[in-house]
Amino acid sequence: MSINSLLEKLDDFLDLSKHKQKEKHKKLKKIIKKLKGKRLELEEAIIKECRADDTSDRCHDLMKERKVVSRLIKKARKHDKSN
Repeated sequence: MSINSLLEKLDDFLDLSKHKQKEKHKKLKKIIKKLKGKRLELEEAIIKECRADDTSDRCHDLMKERKVVSRLIKKARKHDKSN
């Protein structure tokens, strides 16, 4: 699943009313789980890519993508705790 589709799902969830947020709690947990999986995949790719050349554009792009995914996880957890 791509980051854009996960981001759309997260935004859809955050735009719902409080009542619907409680109903969709399980979906939020699934999104977090998928984001964590994506972060692990990125970490493995970073290790593999940066081992060869840590100054490459691909390496930097992967690090930026991992940072975005980590922030999405943090945002989702923060919102989950506020319910």
